[in-house]
Amino acid sequence: MTAFVRNPESAAAQALARQGVALATGNLEDLASLEAASAGHDVVFSVQLAGVDPADPGAEQRQAGNIATAAKRAGIRQIIHTSVSGTGWRSQHPGYEQADLFKAYWDGKEAAEAAVRQSGIDRWTIVKPAYYMDNFLPGKREDMHPQLHRLPEGTLVATTIPRTVLALINADDFGAAVAAAVANPDKFHEAEIEFAGDTLTYPEIADTISAVANRTITAVFVPPEEFEQIRGATQEARTWDDLVGYPARPHHAARYGLTTTTLKQWAARQDWRVAEA
Repeated sequence: MTAFVRNPESAAAQALARQGVALATGNLEDLASLEAASAGHDVVFSVQLAGVDPADPGAEQRQAGNIATAAKRAGIRQIIHTSVSGTGWRSQHPGYEQADLFKAYWDGKEAAEAAVRQSGIDRWTIVKPAYYMDNFLPGKREDMHPQLHRLPEGTLVATTIPRTVLALINADDFGAAVAAAVANPDKFHEAEIEFAGDTLTYPEIADTISAVANRTITAVFVPPEEFEQIRGATQEARTWDDLVGYPARPHHAARYGLTTTTLKQWAARQDWRVAEA
């Protein structure tokens, strides 16, 4: 197994090396380095940075295309691409008004998927994960949930309506799904898997975490402008949750024999301790 890294001396790269993973250095804009890293392998796992650079909105599509092109040249027989739950939703919601960055996000995701489908590689799979449960962990994504782990009581802030459900996925389940596709490329060929292990409302999420964290966490619903002040980011994705939302459900993964984890099961295995200020 080889990891494609920009800096082989980084802490993340060295952690992989200590596990016996070979390191290949390059970047997703450099076809030669991608092809060299792909040589001698059977499968490529494709993932690009999700953020949108306003100065380069086509980066995700271009980089996915580079990965696929290099893999094809190197004789790779299978590509597994990670995208996001819900791509293609705009065809069913043509009246939804999108801000420029939000539109660019979905444009990039859908174009990257198209690059994989059109790659000419013998076997391809696209996995579309919903919202990662790990985002709720202390210290993981404080930018997304800045008040969740305040002591003595936390708040899970949202601007959805209370009954809106959020599709959730455990990162370990995602890894197992990729491994299953590697082990059985024929079964997963041309599979586009909406991937989630649970669907819960924000109050249900708060109650689930409260039960295992041994402290009270309350779901709080605020107006969009207040949400933007708390998070320092646009609230459009939360409005999207109400009107569209991640379509992934556990039965989508089950069709392929994939096992998923509920939030309750996942939360019981996590460390919810928060350092005192």
